[in-house]
Amino acid sequence: MRFHNNAATLALAAAVLAGTAQAQSATSGQTAATAQDGAVDTGSAATDSGEVVVTAQKNGVQSLQRTPLAIQAFSGEDLKERNVKSVDDLVSLVPGALEGQRQSVASRSYNLRGAGGSNANGDSPIGYYLDDVPFVVTNFGIAPPVRFLDIERVEVLRGPQGTLYGQGSSGGVFIFHTRDPNLNKVQFIGELEGSQTKGAGGLNYGISGAVSIPIIKDMLAVRVSGGHSYNPGWADEYFGAYDGTPDRKNVNVIRNDDIRAVVLFKPADNVKLRAQYWHFRPRQQFLGGMASVDPPYYANTADQPSFGNGDFKLYSFTANVDFKSFSVTSATSQLKGNFGINIPLSPSGFFSSQFYPKMFSQEVRVNSTGSGPLHWLVGGAYQDGKGPQANQLLNPTLNINADNNTITKNWATFGEVSYDLLDGKLVPLVGLRYFHDKRTFADSTTRNTNTTNVTTWRANLSYLPTEDLTVFITAATGFRAGIVQSAVQADLLNQSGIPGSTQLKPERSTNYEIGLKWRTPDRNLTVGLNGYITKLRDLQTSTPTINTSVSGFSNFGDATTKGIDFELHWRTPLEGLSLNAVGNINDSKFDRVEPAVQKALPYLRPGTRIVNTIPHNWRLDAAYTKALSSEVEGFANVAWSRSGDRLQTSGVSARPYSIVTSTLGLRKGPYELALIMDNLTDERGPTIVGTTGPFSGAGPTPRTIGLRFRVNMQ
Repeated sequence: MRFHNNAATLALAAAVLAGTAQAQSATSGQTAATAQDGAVDTGSAATDSGEVVVTAQKNGVQSLQRTPLAIQAFSGEDLKERNVKSVDDLVSLVPGALEGQRQSVASRSYNLRGAGGSNANGDSPIGYYLDDVPFVVTNFGIAPPVRFLDIERVEVLRGPQGTLYGQGSSGGVFIFHTRDPNLNKVQFIGELEGSQTKGAGGLNYGISGAVSIPIIKDMLAVRVSGGHSYNPGWADEYFGAYDGTPDRKNVNVIRNDDIRAVVLFKPADNVKLRAQYWHFRPRQQFLGGMASVDPPYYANTADQPSFGNGDFKLYSFTANVDFKSFSVTSATSQLKGNFGINIPLSPSGFFSSQFYPKMFSQEVRVNSTGSGPLHWLVGGAYQDGKGPQANQLLNPTLNINADNNTITKNWATFGEVSYDLLDGKLVPLVGLRYFHDKRTFADSTTRNTNTTNVTTWRANLSYLPTEDLTVFITAATGFRAGIVQSAVQADLLNQSGIPGSTQLKPERSTNYEIGLKWRTPDRNLTVGLNGYITKLRDLQTSTPTINTSVSGFSNFGDATTKGIDFELHWRTPLEGLSLNAVGNINDSKFDRVEPAVQKALPYLRPGTRIVNTIPHNWRLDAAYTKALSSEVEGFANVAWSRSGDRLQTSGVSARPYSIVTSTLGLRKGPYELALIMDNLTDERGPTIVGTTGPFSGAGPTPRTIGLRFRVNMQ
């Protein structure tokens, strides 16, 4: 902890000192111009003309407008002006996205278009990539706790991405592109933030920074970034039942530290080597789920500790060599971590679940770079991962130790090929991936090994008659490896009348989609529409057992999801004012429910909504910038987001909710001061209903208002 905090503080100190020394030489007017599809000019992520580019198809940079996928891109600066600081904030900008599960700041998972079930258990249904390497926790699909300070760009792909991204992407992919070191000049960012959350015992504060230093001009550079944040608790604790007089106040304290170090080496114009180390340490006293969210409290703790902590280290090395007509990329990573929860159970019990994941990942791919009509990509990937768990349930009648381990060794070969017809106006594309997984479950009494071979494919036809219109139709498949669970869970399911095993059948998806991207020639108005039908087979979902303290997991059945995504971005005639709207309308229903599941959970039957899906979500944004003088610029953003109700496996629905946020600021050269306001209406939820009543579960952080000061010398 000492090393982590000191390193982050040194990064910030270097940034602030450098900013003080060189502030007078900085130029003003560093705001980024808003571009289409909700993105902005992202420096190295954009062409000289301001055209936003993405790398989601792994074949080099490509215009976002002409990428035939349901994809969004957001620059780090755009996210900052909207006060989007984490993945949880980001999902309000993504059609069809929602938080699927929240144990703590160290363990959160997300769903897209109904993919993801009602839990994080099992491999993630969403792929998470930090630059060119995956963040994979075997048999527990949590998102990386990324701090958005040093993010260059985030790309979000909706729908199955089983060809290029494999088994962890049946619902979509989040790609977090961090800033590279600059080979030519010193760069720095410093940020201080203070705020007050309604009901909290003190002030929130955060300190973060980044500094990039060239070691050998045009050849070798390093970049270090990191930060520390502290949020005092705003929920109370009752040792017994709620009686209106808390036994302890403000208990859900959150601390978060991270540090990232990157070395970039370019020994030749066509060779790029990049080594990165990233250390995350999110910690939380008590958990995201409460006995009540309004007022917020935990009950029946019997004065026992509760926490949800995490510690993750990710090492990666990426090498890229460009040749005359093709490019070769190798991406290697090693993830080591530990995270878990501890839940008190009255009067003297507890449930503890601790995870110790390890994952080695290697991918090598070759893609064409020539100017001809034929474009291709081929590659291979290998993963060697372990997911040890230490689980203990203790109460007056039970003492269950359910330690286990999930071991996976898998490899895949993949490729895509496309051909430009009619001078590139009509482009057919086909892709294929073959995946082989040897997965072993082991506990104190059982050792089972299963082998899975899966072939996924993608077929796409895009029509691009002009630079301002893209129309495409696509069909694609994906899958999610079978959840591995303990023999105790499987036995309890069988006792409940539901067939249970230590490893479930894989969940598979087939998506059919039509999309349109259109913009006016002056790029002031952009419209995006996507219509999709997704067939889901052997859905994996959390399932209650006869023991109310333990849930298992089972294949519920088959389902169909139908929906429409929409985006509209308008740079209005009023100079500096832009309006944005994104949203999703989704209809997800079971086609078939396993008879045993339906008998145990009679509210689930063919025609009912898939658990943990929402019928709609949308967000409306208004952004305004105005020059107040020759040196000072004002900016503002106000947003309203809405999320529909969701059915959970308990049979209870979480009600719809709305969140209002706003940012008001002044910018002079590299300096920026902003008033940040989150959850202005003080929405409490619950957004996820718990097991102790209709007002229990997880909800938004109460109203938070504060100030943020930045020094930005990029």
